[in-house]
Amino acid sequence: MGVAGSERSTLYAAPPGHLTLIMAARKSASYTLPSDPRFSFYVYTPRSHPITRRARGEDIGVDGVVTGPKTVSLTDSPMKGTFVFGRGAGPKGFGLMVAIHDSKRDAEKLRDEWADIAEEEGCILLSPCFPCDIKFPDGPDNFKKLEWETASGEIIRYDEVLLQMIDTVEREWGCVDTRTFALIGFSGGGQFVHRFLYLYPERLHAVSIGAPGRATPLIDEPWPAGIVGAPTRKDGSGIDPKKIAERTQSGETVVQLLIGDQDHWRPVQPDGSLAPMSRLDCTNALKASFDAHGIKYGFKLVPGVKHDAAEIRAVAKPWIRKYVRQPVASMVANRSMCKMH
Repeated sequence: MGVAGSERSTLYAAPPGHLTLIMAARKSASYTLPSDPRFSFYVYTPRSHPITRRARGEDIGVDGVVTGPKTVSLTDSPMKGTFVFGRGAGPKGFGLMVAIHDSKRDAEKLRDEWADIAEEEGCILLSPCFPCDIKFPDGPDNFKKLEWETASGEIIRYDEVLLQMIDTVEREWGCVDTRTFALIGFSGGGQFVHRFLYLYPERLHAVSIGAPGRATPLIDEPWPAGIVGAPTRKDGSGIDPKKIAERTQSGETVVQLLIGDQDHWRPVQPDGSLAPMSRLDCTNALKASFDAHGIKYGFKLVPGVKHDAAEIRAVAKPWIRKYVRQPVASMVANRSMCKMH
């Protein structure tokens, strides 16, 4: 049976054990963004999430209450049917973690690499895929700058695409608190992540920035070398370094900055010359900019490491495990039902 009150959710409209649920549970299939099918995403849902439990055949509602007997005999989990609901308070107890891919755009692999944290910490994991464009010279970099113009003149706002994906996860999967979330990115993903932080600091409670190849210091240079002409939000507001500093100093948003001490690669520029700054130089410039504006962060220069995602991830994981959940006070304050209208 479907779940009462969840008419807007296609997933909860499906009966327990249906293929619609099976594809959405645990390591999900690739989903297109309903508002723009050019973009897709992967999701990881923990064993204890209602979507996963309904996929196994439990007639469970969005509030975690079993409303009927098991209707389909699917493969039981190793936990032998003993499940712990989300670690937060109430039915929105699942946090949200978003992992942004690098230039290779292997979003499915990235989802799999972070799934253990999501499972163990009771979070939904979202891994977007922003397709590469063939346009020279900036097609591969399209998503990293938040705003990008296609060859046909269309302006795409990748920050807004991500927010639409988050809204989709909240509506369809449910039981997730999306007011703030943890955001992780390495290389090209690190570029997107720190620029998203600039524009939406109040949406983030944890940010891990790994080895961005090009960075945007908070200086008076044209975007994305600086913040002059930077994209603005739908309400017209723009980047406010003071607001970022206040949130990081208060602990509402915690920031991690990572790079290997051997990451000296310099990208080839459109004219064929090498960029004047290496990734390490760019990260140091970003670090200096944070210092100048009072932005609090943790920095780790990883010894003996070049541009290695696995090595950087090994350092990022223990840190993100500490901060992936929202502050306890914030979680306890939110005891409302899932938004499954």
